Amino acid sequence: MYLTDDFIEKMREKYFSEKRWAEMSTGRIAILAIDLQRFFMELRFHAHLPSAYVLIEKLYDFYSIARDMNVPIIFTRHCHEGNIMTKWWGDNMPCGHESTEIVGQLLNFASETVVKHTYDSFYATDLDDILRDMNVDTVIVTGVMTHLCCETTAREAFVRNFNVIFPIDGTITQNSKLHEGTLRALSHGFAITPTLDEVKKWMQRLE
Repeated sequence: MYLTDDFIEKMREKYFSEKRWAEMSTGRIAILAIDLQRFFMELRFHAHLPSAYVLIEKLYDFYSIARDMNVPIIFTRHCHEGNIMTKWWGDNMPCGHESTEIVGQLLNFASETVVKHTYDSFYATDLDDILRDMNVDTVIVTGVMTHLCCETTAREAFVRNFNVIFPIDGTITQNSKLHEGTLRALSHGFAITPTLDEVKKWMQRLE
């Protein structure tokens, strides 16, 4: 379990750009809630992430505020069978299995749910159309795993001309080294990396 206050502060000192954050302007915001599924969030499944319970608590608070502000929260639900993901990881995540269900504590926050079959939440989904229809120009990426689906989605969002906010403590993965690797890369060329608290205050100023 690495998502501690000390880790968050250290990552902010290393990768957060005050200048880019001060220059941040936006029209319509949407939150992407990536793969917050029982497979990753519940102890009884083998892919359980030790920082899951801390993340759920943080996101419950963040999503509650966002919902009160009418900010759409678009969830993704990952499943795969017999594709390159199966070959790489050695197992399937069938769409109908209970492990692929969104974790119950957060399910009711979903404005939309997009089913995806690889790391990229845009690939072969209608996510781009959903965001364009909402006139979204800025996405806030949250969820799991930091260095896989969250990072891939953040990169693709940038390529598609969305502003990307990637909160330091809004995603988790297997360990701190993988998490930091993503923050190092994304903060250089793709996304602004504030804390969730900073994002909340920024959103409230936009009202």
